[in-house]
Amino acid sequence: MTLDYPSILFFLAVNNLFIIALFIYQYFYQHKQWYLLLVALGITFQTLAILMYANRDLLPPLLSLRTNNFLMISCFAFTSFGLVSFDGKVRKKLLWIFAVFTFLFYSVILLAEENYTMLSITRIVSCSLFYGIGAYYLFFNKNKYKFSILLSGVLLLYSIFQLIRAIHVYQLGNSYVFLQNSTFNNWFLIISVLVISAISIGFIMLLKEVDQKTILRKNKIIEKDKLELEALNQTQNKLFSIIAHDLRSPFNNILCLSELLSEKVAATKNSESEEFVDLINTTAKNTLSLLDNLLNWAKSQTGELGFNPEKINLSKVISHIIELKTSQAKAKNISLYFSITDEIELSTDENILGTVLRNLISNAIKFTNPGGQIEVAAITNQGYVEISISDNGVGMDEKTVQKIFDLTTNVTLPGTANEKGSGLGLVLCREFVKKLDGQLWVESEKGKGSTFKFTLPYNIAAPKLAKIA
Repeated sequence: MTLDYPSILFFLAVNNLFIIALFIYQYFYQHKQWYLLLVALGITFQTLAILMYANRDLLPPLLSLRTNNFLMISCFAFTSFGLVSFDGKVRKKLLWIFAVFTFLFYSVILLAEENYTMLSITRIVSCSLFYGIGAYYLFFNKNKYKFSILLSGVLLLYSIFQLIRAIHVYQLGNSYVFLQNSTFNNWFLIISVLVISAISIGFIMLLKEVDQKTILRKNKIIEKDKLELEALNQTQNKLFSIIAHDLRSPFNNILCLSELLSEKVAATKNSESEEFVDLINTTAKNTLSLLDNLLNWAKSQTGELGFNPEKINLSKVISHIIELKTSQAKAKNISLYFSITDEIELSTDENILGTVLRNLISNAIKFTNPGGQIEVAAITNQGYVEISISDNGVGMDEKTVQKIFDLTTNVTLPGTANEKGSGLGLVLCREFVKKLDGQLWVESEKGKGSTFKFTLPYNIAAPKLAKIA
């Protein structure tokens, strides 16, 4: 069988260029891993060696020989190390071994430049050694990938074939001529082309297998996390139930009893006892308000907050909330006004709106000095209603204004009567106003008071309702 060696070398070079392009594509669009570039570099060195051999007459013989041998030995080392690094690990000991053997092989080549047979045997043995080491590491990889084992088999067979070839060259001695038409050289070229292609395809398939197993492993982790999250949600729902029922009921009882006790103590005109009873009543109210806010906040974050829009009379809703807050305002001798306007009707959730109003009015009472005043107003505009809660209390600077709606900053300032707070109320108000398709903001000046304003549409659009429900 006679082969056209120049044509085969040209085909091998073109095949290598295609493989290099494939690995570069994989690097930029698939895996972005360094070992892909290392394998591509190794094949690039082989391609350069082929081109230099094809044009050896154009270069100084000694330079051509040294450069060609360096490129081939480096090609075997880079390609093999890149293949065994498919898992992304940098095996430093193996890297040192490859570096030492590369140096040794090239040193032998420099020493035996005039012995063509020794040059060929050294180059062939270097290929066998590097690919043999690569076969070993791929086969004994702890993950036992299918394509890792197949690729290991290909490298091992090629390594054995190269050893047989080295023995054959040694037996021929000085009569051996590289790329001279012979059955053995013909098979060497054919097998080399097939092996390079098989290694490249096998390596790409190995990377895909790694990706698939990685995805499978991550899916198992996600499934496990999902089950744990479901268990946590069940615990959370149970906690909400405790807050909603088991904790609220005792505080409601304490409120009722403290109010009855307050009436009895007021009749005895015992100022000290009356002060303690009022403290119990106020503490119970604040704690119950905190429980309500926690429950509502949790429901809003988990999507469990009910939304029931209906036609309401805004003035009646505001008047009812002010009636509930009158006793709290009187405790600090604060005047609470509502500027009654024309009858305003809008479609919204009365419970959510009530929560917003209670929190904003409670906040105003908290930061208004005894003897101060708070005014609630509602004005109509084109397409929406603007509700404002104004006080002449302590006010805020710009830095505080930027923080009060952010739960992560945890702004919890004491009130004018040293009232405590959680910082959750205003955050909850903004969340709820958003759910009502409105906007909440504050205008404040330190020492002069604050005005919290929010807007509500007359009617919430149907898509918004679907999203909230």
